[in-house]
Amino acid sequence: MAAFAGLTDGDFDAYAASKWRSNVYNRERLEVKQKLLALARALSTRLGAPDGSLLAIEASVEHPALWNHKQVEAQHVYFSRNEEARRELDRIIERGQSLASRLEDPSPQRNHLFLALSLHVDRLETALRLHPDAQVDRRNLERKCEDHFEREKLRHLLGQLPAGFTVGVQGGEHDPADTLDADQLQGALARFRQPAPTLALPVAPVRFLEVVQATTRAEAVAAGESLEARLAAALDALLPIFRFIAWSRDNDYVSMREELQKEKAVKRQRGLARLDEVRVVRGMFAGKTGVVQEIDARGAVRLLVGSLSVKVDAADLDAVKR
Repeated sequence: MAAFAGLTDGDFDAYAASKWRSNVYNRERLEVKQKLLALARALSTRLGAPDGSLLAIEASVEHPALWNHKQVEAQHVYFSRNEEARRELDRIIERGQSLASRLEDPSPQRNHLFLALSLHVDRLETALRLHPDAQVDRRNLERKCEDHFEREKLRHLLGQLPAGFTVGVQGGEHDPADTLDADQLQGALARFRQPAPTLALPVAPVRFLEVVQATTRAEAVAAGESLEARLAAALDALLPIFRFIAWSRDNDYVSMREELQKEKAVKRQRGLARLDEVRVVRGMFAGKTGVVQEIDARGAVRLLVGSLSVKVDAADLDAVKR
């Protein structure tokens, strides 16, 4: 893989406002996307999730599409939970989301805390962002910050960030991270909890809570290949804050472990209930029908086949449709 040689003015020009809605520039944007993805892969070897796994890398699409409201304002590369960890939480998170909402924005980044590199026409951002719909991570953060000592720990972590990082709600007021006081932190969290204002706009603003550092276009281009080291240092600095916020079994302030255990039990039981009529599809009783007598959290089913009571696994049964 070729070493990162830096960004050019042409890379930034691909996201000029006059090009946002045009498919003519898809190839131009694709080349920038590939460059950022290669850079992200080089940086990702140092980015570990709280469970010890490496953060997964994804990129926003380079062409106008339904989920970017048919305009490509910027190129984003995201670092977030791996797919298996996301899938485990998504089943719970998406219960509270409408189908219309998920169709409007199907990207996994709305459900989970993430780190990002975002290239706009005039700047390159290094950020940690949290969407209001990322309810597990959001609730974990809010619950932790109800404790004075945890809130002060977060403020200390933010204070350790290099100069240039700010904290706030995207599109709104931000405060410098390295001088953030308790009131400013409380204010940012309060603004994040507030519902987005109803505006007569074709695209509703997304109110991410963010910790962000912006590098101007001129600075990024002038940095050349040394930009990689600067971005690595910025992501390294954000990682302790990511781990402070992100839910994990060892950072569980919302009793999510119990929810996940219930979810696993439901999955193992495959929706079966007592007195359901089922057909055995595998094993020595394959082809026989019976009635469910009881089912436990591990998916073991006590089944009455004729006058015979047998124990089978829920995975070996299909419901008989009437």
